[in-house]
Amino acid sequence: MLVEVADSTVRKDREVKVPLYAEDNISEVWLVDINEQCLEVYREPSVNGYQSVALLESGEAVTIQAFPDVVFAVDEILG
Repeated sequence: MLVEVADSTVRKDREVKVPLYAEDNISEVWLVDINEQCLEVYREPSVNGYQSVALLESGEAVTIQAFPDVVFAVDEILG
């Protein structure tokens, strides 16, 4: 699992780095977008990118795929 926290680099992280992580078979990537106050969750890597992408916002919850019993409120992540 990998977590990217971004404000001024969100576009580069989303368009350049996240696809590279998929190519390297990183099973799960969270992109914390400080400006938009949301969490992008990427799962199921393939050579064509991540097959599962979820956009989570304040009030929602997220689990780590490898540890499904561990639950975080998105608000805890966004601060």
